[in-house]
Amino acid sequence: MLFLVATSLSFVALSQTTNAATQTVKSSRNLTFKQITANNSHRLGTIRQLTRSQIATDHKLTGKQVQYLASLPLPKRLSAKNFTIDSQNLTMYLTKNKLNVKTARIPLSKLSGIILNRYMPSKYKFKAPVSSKHKVVALTFDDGPDPTLTPRLLKILKKANVHATFFEVGSSVIRYPQISKMVLKYGNQIGNHSWNHPQLTSIGRLKALNQIALTDAAIYKATGTLPEFVRPPYGAINSSVGSAFDRPIIQWNVDSRDWAYLNTTKTINHVLATTHNGSVILMHDIHATSVAAVPTIISTLKKRGYKFVTLQELMQKPLLSNYQYFGKNDYRGL
Repeated sequence: MLFLVATSLSFVALSQTTNAATQTVKSSRNLTFKQITANNSHRLGTIRQLTRSQIATDHKLTGKQVQYLASLPLPKRLSAKNFTIDSQNLTMYLTKNKLNVKTARIPLSKLSGIILNRYMPSKYKFKAPVSSKHKVVALTFDDGPDPTLTPRLLKILKKANVHATFFEVGSSVIRYPQISKMVLKYGNQIGNHSWNHPQLTSIGRLKALNQIALTDAAIYKATGTLPEFVRPPYGAINSSVGSAFDRPIIQWNVDSRDWAYLNTTKTINHVLATTHNGSVILMHDIHATSVAAVPTIISTLKKRGYKFVTLQELMQKPLLSNYQYFGKNDYRGL
C-alpha cells in the first residue's frame, strides 16, 4: 500500500546542526524572497527544494521522514522574510515541523544564479558560461535500474567518457539499490521517475506527490542523496501536479523510440537522424537493444562534432523548479 505524505506521523527529534554561523550581512534580516529572487516564484521554489535537500544531507533521515520532506512547511510567499544571508550561507528559519528541524543552512555555492548577484559575495556571483564551440547533447535513460543492463550501460558510458542522467523508478530502486549507488559512483546523475510509472496527471495531485515522495525515499536510502530532477512518466504533467514537486521537470526533444522499435539498428538510425545541437535524448536502460545502440550513437555523434554534457551544462544556467526543460534554450512554465 502506498504511504500518503499527508498522513500524520510520529517522528523522533533530529539533532540540530551546530556549526557556528559566519557574520550575518546586516541588511539581510530586512530582505524578502521577492528582493533576492527578482520576484521569481521559480527561484523561490528552487530554494525550497534546496532546503529539503540540505536537511536530508545534514541529518540521517528514515524513509518516512524523507517522504515528509515533500510536505515540510516552507515559505510560498515572495514577501516572506524567514531567512538571513551571510558570507557563506543562506540560513532558512523553519516553522514548527514534525522533524523538529529549526534551521537549514544552504551554501551560497548552491545558490549561484538563483539569488541575484547583488546579494552574493563576489566568488558566488553567477557568470554566464562561455558558449561551447562544440555542438552539445545530453543523454538520459528512463525506467531503471535494471540489474543486468544498467551495469552494462555504465561500463559503456565510462569507456566513452560520457555521463548521463538516469531517471529511476522507485519500485526498482528498492529492489536493486546497489545499482543506483553504482550509477552515482560512475559520475552520473539520478532523477525521479515516479514509484511505478503511472500517468501522474490521471491520479491527482496528492497521489502524484506520493509517487515522487516514495521514490525520493528509495533513492535516498540507496545513495544518501535526493534527486534534483523529476521526469514524469510519458512526459505527462500539468501545473496542478508539477507545482507540487518544487523541482525542474526534465522532458526531451529527441525520443529514440527504442521502446517501440526494440531493434538496435532502427534505434541508432532514428537517434542519429533526429539529434541536433542542444538535444536531450530519451532512451531506456531496460531494453538490451537500447543498450546495444549506445556505443554507435556516442561514437557517431562525437565524429559529427558533438560533445556529451550534463543537463546543467546543456542549459548553461541553473535549472529552476516548476519549469519544463526540453532542450537547450527550450524551457517552458507548467
